[in-house]
Amino acid sequence: MWTFFAVVIIIAVVLLKGFDVIAGRGPKQVSDGIGKARNSEGRMPCPMCAEKILPQAKICPFRKSDLKT
Repeated sequence: MWTFFAVVIIIAVVLLKGFDVIAGRGPKQVSDGIGKARNSEGRMPCPMCAEKILPQAKICPFRKSDLKT
């Protein structure tokens, strides 16, 4: 019984690693944080709430108020 579960877990790990290779996520991208790099490109923190916003923004989309410059 335990060998069946061990085989299922091994197969799941191999499949998940295969999906990462297909998606282009190697160990470096995973350790660097894929979502972090994708969300922070070209964005700056709002001076009031620290959420990431575009540098051209005049109004913070999170606070719905003007940015103080």
